[in-house]
Amino acid sequence: MSLSLTRNAEDLAKAVHAALSANAHMQLILGDPPRLYDSAPEDPVFPYLTYGPMRSVDIGADETELISHQMTLHIWSRYEGRAEVFASLNYIADALNVTALNQNDAVSIINVNPIYVDVLRAADGRTMHGLLRMSFSTQTTLREAV
Repeated sequence: MSLSLTRNAEDLAKAVHAALSANAHMQLILGDPPRLYDSAPEDPVFPYLTYGPMRSVDIGADETELISHQMTLHIWSRYEGRAEVFASLNYIADALNVTALNQNDAVSIINVNPIYVDVLRAADGRTMHGLLRMSFSTQTTLREAV
């Protein structure tokens, strides 16, 4: 695995976190600052978001660097029903757009697409769990490539 691939994946993860943190809708639903976790605290305030698996694959050719990433985001809610989870998933997908993600100079996001959404009741019977798998295509910026 090249250093460029791992650096690109890390820069994308930071861009996703920054875009979600700065988004007004995310702040409205998840608090200010938004409750965004790699691993949720033991007694979390609901709703909150956790970052799930991320996979990055070099799909470039010849002299063109292109990296495909897939990231899963999890939303957790104790709201009765699925409305809060669906609203949160919509806001997350809206917040993760090319313009918002390209606010830093470390990575160039070319394309962003949702792959799937899944909404289910968690094993505790009380918590609603939403999953959003996102696909990103990135290139290293000229600053980093030099």
